[in-house]
Amino acid sequence: MNKILIAALTLFGLAACASTTSVYGPATDTGFGYRDQQIEADRYRVSYRGRDMTSADDGALRRAAEIATREGATWFRVVSRDVETPSGRSSGTSIGIGGATGGRNSSVGVGVRLPLGDNGPREAVVRLEILLGEGEMPGDEGVYDARQVLGNLGGTTVGESALDG
Repeated sequence: MNKILIAALTLFGLAACASTTSVYGPATDTGFGYRDQQIEADRYRVSYRGRDMTSADDGALRRAAEIATREGATWFRVVSRDVETPSGRSSGTSIGIGGATGGRNSSVGVGVRLPLGDNGPREAVVRLEILLGEGEMPGDEGVYDARQVLGNLGGTTVGESALDG
């Protein structure tokens, strides 16, 4: 019995660690990662689903900067920004009790859910519509130098996205 409990706790610990890490790259089967679509010659829609708000925001900006540099642009303007976080998630402690009978046997089970870490949203999606630009960068709010963004948020990408448009 003790060996089963230790094995279960070890697997739980490994699963918790695995679920908190996020690798930058194109969206996977889990939905985490970036997606992008060309709208016009110099306009793109970029979205990034991350494990938290910071990783989603950074991922969307990083992908926008990658697109800008790939297309020969020196800067990009965020024309619109939309944020989605899941709702309806319980963030408190909960206890569940269940029972079953069958034949001469009966059983009772108790489950406990404890919030680990912060109680904020566990994932977020940031959607950007960007406009690419070359030459002197305007001093407007929402305009980013693509190379500086990559220098601060960059690194190597896991893969390239196939543009949908």
